[in-house]
Amino acid sequence: MQPFSQTVCHVSSPISWRGGEQQLFYLYSELKKKGIKQIVFCPKDSELSLKIEPGDLRTYRKRGGVDIAAGRKLSRICDENLVDILHAHDAHAHTTCVLAADFFGNKPPIVLSRRVDFAVGSSWFSRYKYNHPKICSIVCVSDAINRIVRDGIKNAGERNVVTVHSGTDSSRFQHLRSGRLRNELGIPEHTILVGNASALADHKDYPTFLHVAARFKEKQQFHFVIIGTGSLEEELKKLATELGLTQSLTFTGYRNDLPEILPDLDIFLFTSKTEGLGTTVLDAIASGIPVVATSAGGVPEMIINEETGLLCDVGDVDSLAQNLIRLSSDEDLKSRLIKGAKDILPDFSVESMVNGNLEVYRNCLEKSE
Repeated sequence: MQPFSQTVCHVSSPISWRGGEQQLFYLYSELKKKGIKQIVFCPKDSELSLKIEPGDLRTYRKRGGVDIAAGRKLSRICDENLVDILHAHDAHAHTTCVLAADFFGNKPPIVLSRRVDFAVGSSWFSRYKYNHPKICSIVCVSDAINRIVRDGIKNAGERNVVTVHSGTDSSRFQHLRSGRLRNELGIPEHTILVGNASALADHKDYPTFLHVAARFKEKQQFHFVIIGTGSLEEELKKLATELGLTQSLTFTGYRNDLPEILPDLDIFLFTSKTEGLGTTVLDAIASGIPVVATSAGGVPEMIINEETGLLCDVGDVDSLAQNLIRLSSDEDLKSRLIKGAKDILPDFSVESMVNGNLEVYRNCLEKSE
């Protein structure tokens, strides 16, 4: 295969750091190792901007979802750096790329990453930007999203709607159980520690997580932990108090040592009601933690019931609680699920994700010649 000698400009709009930004950073880092020239265009003082090498970084002051000034700046950056392809990594980035093309004549074709498992918006502008002539490919992080996108746009084949699964860097999650988290929380080794490490956002459905935890509040051999932060933190803490979970559940807040503390969990409980893929599940699998999850979005592409984890219907508190009891008392089941889950990791590796995106870039550039 010929070396990829073109320049890619990644466009990102979030200020915070979540799964999409981690995937972008994985992609950027691995393409850089391959010697591929890249620009990352993102908000000033965003978490992503702090991780990109200065020579590759271009920033803007974020003003909102429809930002004409950002589109103007992006167009100028593409001209100055002879950018060959734009990669929009989120909805607002997508809008910025479309504005750059329509208002300032920006020429590079656009690759769009789609990470959410809800329908393409029905507004005129949503339909317009998803069917924009500059869109050469829509990269879906799961087959579930792929099906939803195809239902929402015209000429899906022509738009090259493809699935490239998000990936995890398993080498980051090979730590032995250190006891760091348990020591901090004062949780004895014999206590079963059940946790999640997702953003405290609506689609993660932490109320279901808390209602499951409430089933175990009288059982001192269980403790629940929520690792992360988000807009719903205070609301969830209030609900936890109302459910009587002050002694049996801990909110840790944001942690930058996730690879070191994940192995302290005995079970990973993932309760999302919508989910593009759920890469934190992959991190748990790489850490050797058995998973109980809901069948939201792309989750069943990773968690095959009774083979790589235990799968429940969305919001099914009874089933989720029953499966926690099963895993806590059946070591053979636990070992079998851990092994089965580890076997699927090569299909969800960073290398596979990077190669998939590179193939999309090549196909787009061939089409635009």
